[in-house]
This record gives sequence, structure tokens and C-alpha cells, in this order.
Amino acid sequence: MPTLGEISELETPSSPSWDAFELDITDFLKKLELTYYSYVQVRKPMKQPGSGSIEFRANYKPEWIKRYCERRYDQIDPVCFLARQARSPFSWGSKQFLSVFSKQQKRVFWEGRDYGIHYGFSIPVLGIDGGVSVASFTGHNKSALAEVISEHGPRLHVAAHQICDFLEPGSDVASEEGSPLTVRERECLVWVSQGLTSEEIADRVFLSVSTVNYHLGNVVRKMSARNRHHAALLALAKGLV
Repeated sequence: MPTLGEISELETPSSPSWDAFELDITDFLKKLELTYYSYVQVRKPMKQPGSGSIEFRANYKPEWIKRYCERRYDQIDPVCFLARQARSPFSWGSKQFLSVFSKQQKRVFWEGRDYGIHYGFSIPVLGIDGGVSVASFTGHNKSALAEVISEHGPRLHVAAHQICDFLEPGSDVASEEGSPLTVRERECLVWVSQGLTSEEIADRVFLSVSTVNYHLGNVVRKMSARNRHHAALLALAKGLV
């Protein structure tokens, strides 16, 4: 797996343990001067049986994680509420952001502040069969977080997908039987074969440029190709696209 938040077309894929991957997340947060990360599955795939439990990972203080899970705050959390509907990243924590929510929903934020959670940036990720997850990152203050988003937005977007991919193997859009590539990966690869750039592909498939690069990076590693164009040639030869 590439370094969190980065795409490497040459690195051999690996399957680190959760402890090792969490250390990568910690290092990523430290480099960008962020405070916390969190992952919540806000809508389960249609074919996944409901367990009644919450799929939640974070490096928040243990007391807040326990409180959040026990009280099922994912059902009223404004971040989760927006992630179920949004397909674009969004910032949260300001008075303006909270103004449209009910008192009960605002309470999640008011309580979260007691545990050091004030401002954040969330990225919804579409998973298998209609599932939706959201990865969030928090900063020390509003202005500092805004600077990180402005300078490292694409890295945050890629890191969010990597976190969701790790916690939901086979996420995004499932591959067809017999194909190692997901539908989303093949879709991007088809446009590569037509000579389109990442920016042009993003415009066609309604994704961000960083997400297109993320999917194409996955394709290159899966195909053991030298670059995306080589991957497109290999995929065409094997009848994968």
C-alpha cells in the first residue's frame, strides 16, 4: 500500500496489519499538523445484514469514542447526516455550519468540544452496493485547518479513500466476476485509453482529480504496469476494458 495520502505507481502492494496502518495514519496527521481522524460507515451496503452496531474507528479520546458509540450518535451527528447525502467533501464546526441543525444534533458537537473536537473536514466515500462511509480529519483551529485543506486537499481526499478501502475490503464499486478491476477503475481506464487527462476524466465521471488518480494508481499496481498508459494497453489486451 502506498504512503497514506500519496499515490505511487511503482510500489508493490502490501497488506499491513491494522496496528501498522494506524501508525501510518498517526504519522500522516502529524505531518499535516492535524489532530484527529475518524471513520464511520453511515449507510451499510444493501446486501449487508444489519448488525445494529456502529462501524466506527478514530483516534479520539477513549471516553468520547465510548460515549459516541453507546449513545449511537452516528444517528444524529450532523457530519453523518450530511455524508449520507453529500458526494463532495465539506468542512464543519463553525456556527454557520451548525445553525441549520436541531438542538439534539448540535449537542453532539457541544459534547465533542469537551474532548478536543472543534473543527473538521469530512470526505464521503461511496462503497459497495450503495454503502457510504465518511472519513474526517480535525485541526487545532478553523484557520489552521483551512490552510491544510487549501494546501493538501488532494492528499486528504486520497487518504480518506485509503482508510475506507482498508476498513472495507473491496469497497468503492465491486469488480465484475473474473475481473481484478472495479467498475470505477475500469471506467477511468477506458478514458485513459482514449487519451484523456486526469482532469478531463474527473469531469466525465463526476469525481475529483485526486480520486481519479487514486483509482488509476490502484489499476497500475493491480496490473503490475509501468504507468497508467501501460495499464490501459494491458487491460485492452486481456479484455478487461
